[in-house]
Amino acid sequence: MTLYWFYINLSEPKIRYILKLVLPFGGEMGKFFKVLALVFVGLTLALGGADDAFAKKKKKKPSLKKMKYVGAAKCNGSCHDPYYQAWVKSPHGGTFNLLKAGVRKEAKERAKLDPNKDYTADPHCLRCHTTGYKQKGGFKPAGSKNKKGKDTSTKIDPDEPSLEQVGCEMCHSVAGGSEMRLVMKNSKGKFKKAETEKFGQRWDYANVCTRCHTHKNTPFQPTLHDKYKFNFEERKKKVHQTDKYWTEDNEDQRLEHIKKRNKQTAKSEETPLIIEDWQIKKDKLKFKKGTKPFNKKKKTFNYKG
Repeated sequence: MTLYWFYINLSEPKIRYILKLVLPFGGEMGKFFKVLALVFVGLTLALGGADDAFAKKKKKKPSLKKMKYVGAAKCNGSCHDPYYQAWVKSPHGGTFNLLKAGVRKEAKERAKLDPNKDYTADPHCLRCHTTGYKQKGGFKPAGSKNKKGKDTSTKIDPDEPSLEQVGCEMCHSVAGGSEMRLVMKNSKGKFKKAETEKFGQRWDYANVCTRCHTHKNTPFQPTLHDKYKFNFEERKKKVHQTDKYWTEDNEDQRLEHIKKRNKQTAKSEETPLIIEDWQIKKDKLKFKKGTKPFNKKKKTFNYKG
């Protein structure tokens, strides 16, 4: 069985050839040759002569079919630690907490919301207070179950915020960051804007903030208070305050190629993507047809006319 496993899994021609020769042998002589073949295989693997699949892991190819939300925690401990740590302390890193009963009482009363109500499972709020709600891989509130009755709600780690807050993907991606992360990883950060854009990264940041901050569905309209008047240039300064989070351990995570990318112009910068619109029917959020920036069936991106 062990020999057969090696035979079907190794693609190194010489190894496959030798195993093919010795597999038919029987008796004592057969055992001798098979042991000898195993020794040869072991040495070959140890010395790096086996197929590249053993020497190094093959790069996964990004796919539009696999686009999904993965959460901000994926960016921590691997590639964007200082940005993650700064985000946790930013307003976006605590948006879910604002939905809890007794929190932000004055603002809720101003918007005619019940300050003593728990909104952490309310579809009216989750679209803008969490990441990827009602989309593939996105946040699922407590009580969510699949057709078989299994609990599918998002697990919340109080020490490592992720999907339950407004994370990286809500601003940087169209339908989740799983595939554009592969492009970044495969290119070791040397990607061009267009290379990640075709897998869902959006560069129309001033426009993307209107997904929530000035959306007609938000109860916190500028008419209620001047604090809700949205100034993109001022607000973005509060998002990535990374200066105090750089250390010797994460210094290699600086965005070395960002200056080159800033000279490039992405399609979404020239023609911003459309912004989702939704409505609540029978206590469930439904996106209005034709208002999502990514068409999952056609695998196409939708830009403003």
